[in-house]
Amino acid sequence: MTTLQYEEGSAGMEGRERVAEFGRELREGPEPSERSIKEIVDVLRPQVQELVAKQTELARTELAPVAKRAGLATGLLAAAAVFMLVFLIFLSLTGVYLLAVFLPQWVAALIVSGILLIVGGILAGAGASILRKLDPKPHRTIRTLQQNVNWLKGQISR
Repeated sequence: MTTLQYEEGSAGMEGRERVAEFGRELREGPEPSERSIKEIVDVLRPQVQELVAKQTELARTELAPVAKRAGLATGLLAAAAVFMLVFLIFLSLTGVYLLAVFLPQWVAALIVSGILLIVGGILAGAGASILRKLDPKPHRTIRTLQQNVNWLKGQISR
């Protein structure tokens, strides 16, 4: 017989007690060969509904930190874009006029543009690096869903 195992977390003892109660209900009922499909479905329906609700809650809990970090990275990228725009406007003008005293104006504009491109690339690279490191898969949820599916298969095949 396959047993359903829950890790410590939001389900806690209440979840374990419900699973144990469900197991008792299945064992105390008629033999599987004597049960109709309707009886099996009627017994399983509330437990499966609760299981789906708990899995949804687990997925939401597990994905919240990832979403928060993705939001932070997106905010950094947006701030970098705004900063780059303002920086580009004012520093370009200042730098071009300053360098135009010593160099032709087109060379001064080219130098200032290159510097702005490097700074923008560094900021964009920092934000993109954070996004690349994020792992959006809810590993615990996937693992417990697989355990639950295996357990349900075992209960139905009894």
